[in-house]
Amino acid sequence: VYAYYAVGHCRTPFPNLLADVACPPAGGSLIGMLSSIADVRGIDFSKWWIFWVDERNVPLTSADSNYKGAQDALLGRVGIPASQVYAIQEGLSVQQAATNYEGRLLGTPPSVLPRTPDGALPVFDLILLGIGPDGHVASLFPNAPETAATSGWVLPVSNSPKPPPERITFTMPAINAAKEVVMVAVGESKAEVVQRALEVQALPGALPAQLVRPSSGKLKWLLDSMSAQHLQLDEWASGKGFPRNK
Repeated sequence: VYAYYAVGHCRTPFPNLLADVACPPAGGSLIGMLSSIADVRGIDFSKWWIFWVDERNVPLTSADSNYKGAQDALLGRVGIPASQVYAIQEGLSVQQAATNYEGRLLGTPPSVLPRTPDGALPVFDLILLGIGPDGHVASLFPNAPETAATSGWVLPVSNSPKPPPERITFTMPAINAAKEVVMVAVGESKAEVVQRALEVQALPGALPAQLVRPSSGKLKWLLDSMSAQHLQLDEWASGKGFPRNK
């Protein structure tokens, strides 16, 4: 049984889905794209397990809640059992929220959430990531200590440069342990950061999107013509190394 992630005309089957819905539910956002899945026929949503790569430490009814955005756009329209949707625990400090969420992931059976061979990290079938104009992914921001973390599954973020300031986020090692990671960028506003991420080598940690490198899995970028407009694709096959260091 498979679930499908659809953006445009692309459908990718996976038995469970990890959704990063950090973008607000606005036009062109990842949440807006996910909403179209509800109209795809033949999906057994009872087989889906939904987790958040990052989430704001706010009530689940808040307009800032990624859970609420996803619930309104998709989850409330399909038959995913509530026990298979892993929202954060409300009413906790950000440190407690991160610890609680990691504990719940650790308690998820390996039949649902496999581990790496050494047991150190979760292995999700699919992680969906948006990319911010500063190159951040999840709530891993440029030059932040959380972005440089080399262990653990979930971290608290208490001073996000984007409001609200308190969030929880997966670590980069947890993201890179996935079977497949899909980076989604749509619209002209993402053109500059897409070009930088794919063609210009940044200093370590300065452009977190460049640190997304699945260790044993695959990385795919899903772009539209506007977000890809600055890419010099004719040079990619010329033998010049990308990303460049200038």
